[in-house]
Amino acid sequence: MTERYARLKIFPFADFSKLREKKVTIVGVGGLGATCAEIMTRCGVGRLTIFDFDKLEEANLNRLIYRTHQVGMFKVDALREYLLAANSDVELLTYPNDVTDGKGYDALLKEARESDLVLGCVDSFHVRIFLNSLCVRLKVPLIDGGASLDGINGSVHSIIPGKTPCYRCNKPALKDDSTTDLKKAGDGACHFTSLPTTMGIIASLQCQEALKYLLGFGKVAPYILYYGLEGKMQRYNWKRDPKCPVCGGVK
Repeated sequence: MTERYARLKIFPFADFSKLREKKVTIVGVGGLGATCAEIMTRCGVGRLTIFDFDKLEEANLNRLIYRTHQVGMFKVDALREYLLAANSDVELLTYPNDVTDGKGYDALLKEARESDLVLGCVDSFHVRIFLNSLCVRLKVPLIDGGASLDGINGSVHSIIPGKTPCYRCNKPALKDDSTTDLKKAGDGACHFTSLPTTMGIIASLQCQEALKYLLGFGKVAPYILYYGLEGKMQRYNWKRDPKCPVCGGVK
């Protein structure tokens, strides 16, 4: 480890030098994904792959990372510019594609298979369910984050195939519209409040759980709810559904 990672070297619970051996894929690099990408990059992950087909708009600038002169660029290209300036040690792959179809799907299939973990940072419910099924099928852990439509609450769902509940068997996660639901934004457009403080909190929680899994310290939380108005978090240990059509037969 160089001086860049000196403060991580003294972390008492894990050896952060092992992060250089890890490969992480991030799907969606808006408010959550861009922040997750920065955290993983500054921590020194070995390879980071990012997917997003959107271009940066002025409305995105209330969030973290992106800058005014980048408006009109693909988000993955704008983020690549920022991340390489932050830490050129990291191997960075970018895909300006829709992961549910064509070249984007093929690329995600390849990259997810080679990854140690996927971070889901999408604002479309159907893409969230798609990622859930894909990662369970490939047996690749998915740490998924979401914010509420009003921007003040959020959640982190850790899906470790064969160990923790997936979205299809975790019925409380599907039913709780107040915290995680982006069903109404199913077309992928940004129809809800984007509060940078909430985004920063949820992205940080996602990365915390991801690092715990990748480096083997602590206990990964299956499901965390964050309530911004009350300033509280709750951890839920839902049980897997043995009859779940997606993960029921996975061991």
